Amino acid sequence: MKKHRRGWTAVGGILIAGVLWYLRDPSWIASQTTGLFDWEQAADGTRFRWAAPHASFFVPSDASEAHLRIATTFDEHGAEPMLVTISVDDVRTARLVITDAAWREVIVPLPPQGSRHERRIDIHANPTREDNRAVRLGGVNLTRAP
Repeated sequence: MKKHRRGWTAVGGILIAGVLWYLRDPSWIASQTTGLFDWEQAADGTRFRWAAPHASFFVPSDASEAHLRIATTFDEHGAEPMLVTISVDDVRTARLVITDAAWREVIVPLPPQGSRHERRIDIHANPTREDNRAVRLGGVNLTRAP
């Protein structure tokens, strides 16, 4: 009886280890986002997505930098400066205070590739604007490591 229990325990342990290994760097994660609204177009033609106070997306880990275009609005519904913090895999890499509605480029350095295929970029912003929207995120351009 003990031999059967040990065998099932070993099989269960192997299955759990396999699932955890797969979930550490799944291939489907590259297309996942959190806290990003649908694409819109600004009056000047710039395509962007509103980001919630906390938004996340993934970029390939072979990139050395991510160039983010960020802006927000200033009107009667939200005129306060906005603090924006950007982190990569839970490590803060950039912090800025937005005081006007101009688009700005934020260069986010990415760590060396390592063993994962994707890096998670998080944007935290405070305060928010109307409808719980924080910043407008334009295109994300990547610089690949040489």
